[in-house]
Formats: sequence, C-alpha cells, structure tokens
Amino acid sequence: MRRSVSAGVIAAVVVIVVVVAAVGAYYYMTRGGTVYFYLTDPGNPSSSSSNSSPTAIYLTITSIMIHSTSKGWITVSNKTMTVQLSSSLSFLSSATLPPGNYTEVRLVVSAVTVQMGPVNVSASLPSGVLKIPIINGGLQVTSGRTAYLVIYMGPHLTTTGTGQVILRPVITAEAYYSPPTTSTNTTTTS
Repeated sequence: MRRSVSAGVIAAVVVIVVVVAAVGAYYYMTRGGTVYFYLTDPGNPSSSSSNSSPTAIYLTITSIMIHSTSKGWITVSNKTMTVQLSSSLSFLSSATLPPGNYTEVRLVVSAVTVQMGPVNVSASLPSGVLKIPIINGGLQVTSGRTAYLVIYMGPHLTTTGTGQVILRPVITAEAYYSPPTTSTNTTTTS
C-alpha cells in the first residue's frame, strides 16, 4: 500500500513539474522582445545660417508600423508626434513585438515643416508615407531581449517652379542590440 501511495505522489510531482516547465517555456517563447524606435539625420551636423537653406525640418508622424515576415504589418504607435530632424537621435516609440524577423518600417507623416531662416514653409511628402527598409538582414526580435531600431533619414528637398517644397528623403533603418546614445527631440501633440 505504501509503495502505491508513494509512486502516485512521485507521478503527481513529475506531472506538475512537466506542466510548469511547459507553461514557462511557452510564456518565454511567445512574450516577445522590446524594441525602441529612433530617428536621426546623420548628415545634419548643425543648422545653416543661410536664409535659402533649411535650418530645421519637422515631421508630424501619426503612425508607426513594422513588417514581420511571419505576421505581416504590426502597428507600433498611433500617437501623433512632431519630431525635429537632427544629428541627435530622436526617440519615437517603443513596443513589445512578437519574436521574429522584421524587414520594413512605415511612418505615416501628416505634415512636413521646413524652417528657412526665420520663416516656416509647409513641404509635401509624396504619398504621405515613408517606406523604410531595414538593412543588414532586418531586425531580429527575440523573447525577453531588447533591440533598438535607428532610422537614418537624409532629407532631400526640392523646390518646384511654383515655389512648392517637396521632401524626397534617402532613408534606411538599422537594428542594434545595445543602446544607442539618445536625446529627446520629440513633442507629442495628441
């Protein structure tokens, strides 16, 4: 009788340990990793003093999305923010994303303002969306780990014969797995 009771207790303990291990492994594998999103213009060391050259460029971003190779498009943020493009890193958002590979980021931009000396000029962005490839194999999100996505934007401004300013940037993103140096050039407007 004692052997059957102790064998039953041992079997119950083994079942409990296996179930707890399986739940823990499932939680660890599916909880995702944290990703921090930044924007910078690495070629903008300082403001220009010429009235015909831009002294500042402001982007009003209304949505940030990222593309997973296994889950499709995931919305990171729908918070409206205005960001001054500069050589410093501007924090945009952070999110916990499912594990996997991510290959593209989209920023929905509702307004572009270019400061020319003391005057602010509205600029247009064809399509209103910045489509940004993530270079060097994309962003690898791992459960329980932190990653940093830096969007590098080299603004290219053109002025039409009618005086309209158009933003056509050269833009890529790159993943990092240790914190970049940051500053805060972001203003949340809603």
